[in-house]
Amino acid sequence: MPDKREKIVRQRAETRVGCRAMILVRKVSSGKWVVTKFVKEHTHPLYPGKGRKDLIYDQYPNEHDKIRELTQQLAIEKKKAATYKRQLEMIFEHIEEHNQSLSKKIQAIVDNVREMESKEQQNDR
Repeated sequence: MPDKREKIVRQRAETRVGCRAMILVRKVSSGKWVVTKFVKEHTHPLYPGKGRKDLIYDQYPNEHDKIRELTQQLAIEKKKAATYKRQLEMIFEHIEEHNQSLSKKIQAIVDNVREMESKEQQNDR
């Protein structure tokens, strides 16, 4: 069976910032791995022992400050949401009161119309 690994191209996170240094290897038909491309020159200083995790932490040196800032922003947004919720509840309560008032008025009109119809029917007899 053919080796399916030859077709896989993995996308890497950009950590080299324009550096062209690379080593490219391929498995040939004999089953051996062969270096097909090698670029030694780097455009940045090399730091031994820097893993990907270390690079991420270097990008966010003040992670505790950022977490604190985001927590404060979240608290502010929660207060705003609570205020909006209270305002909406008050609006809905007002709408409900208005609906009840309108319902009573409409019912009074319906009752008056029925009464008038009843009187007309009595007068027609």
